[in-house]
Amino acid sequence: MSLILRQTAAAPINGYWDGGSKTVFNWSTTGSPRSDDRGQYVRIGSWEANYWFHVAAGKTEKLTLSYAKRHIKKISKFQSTFQFINE
Repeated sequence: MSLILRQTAAAPINGYWDGGSKTVFNWSTTGSPRSDDRGQYVRIGSWEANYWFHVAAGKTEKLTLSYAKRHIKKISKFQSTFQFINE
């Protein structure tokens, strides 16, 4: 069972992906945590958004995805809502 962060845009968004405009983007962790001299980090990605980035690894998957949510809110140029989904 894995946890997904679902981002739902207020209006359809066009971007660098196939299939036209979209309103739902599912974000999840990919791979296992890695570490460097600053600590552990995890890769977060969304096939729907065609975007991947790294965040600090939290003690739980939900905490890690909450770090990702903070990053996504900061870089998003559109209004959206978020929810955690067990899959």
